[in-house]
Amino acid sequence: IVLTVFVGVFSIVQLSKVNDLSSDIADNWMPSTRALLEMKSSMSRFRQQEVQFSTSINQDDMAFYEKGLTEGLERWKKNRADYEKLITLPEEKAVYQDYAKNMDLYGLEHKKIAAAVRSQREGTDALMRGESQRLFREMMTLIDKMVTLNVAGSEAASDMADKVHRDGRNLIIGILVICVLAAVALALSIARIVSKPLSEAVRVAQAVAGGDLNSRI
Repeated sequence: IVLTVFVGVFSIVQLSKVNDLSSDIADNWMPSTRALLEMKSSMSRFRQQEVQFSTSINQDDMAFYEKGLTEGLERWKKNRADYEKLITLPEEKAVYQDYAKNMDLYGLEHKKIAAAVRSQREGTDALMRGESQRLFREMMTLIDKMVTLNVAGSEAASDMADKVHRDGRNLIIGILVICVLAAVALALSIARIVSKPLSEAVRVAQAVAGGDLNSRI
């Protein structure tokens, strides 16, 4: 009974550990990766719109692309807010801080580009190909690093879940074998305890039946 209770409690604990690890993958690592990829997609669309905006030659084009830029920036802000809630690793936080700094600088460059486009000044192309382009590429690289960290975290959680399952299974099998052996040993012991006095009783009964009334039991 003690071994059975131990197996039950141990199984529940191991199942809880596996559940926690699977929940960590589903509630942390996967949402983080998804938010980062959506951030990357939003920034890519934003950059495309920015390129189109920088080559606008009339007010209608400017208004159209400015609207797209505003919408893209809002999507990026939402994705960024979702991701910020899920940052857990110290190295991930450090990379994100670098990304946030680059994003702030990129925003300043975008304002310069927007001002140049609206005033129809020359040099817009140089602004697009200069610091703005460098910052954009750096941000894409940093996002890739954060994605890599989250994928690695998910894989580590999966590997740990596999290990917990494997170790728990092996221990449970071992305990079950012990339970079976203990049950067999107890059954044989009980059988001997019961059969020995019964055999003695049969012997005495046979002696009495043979006319020997001196037997004691």
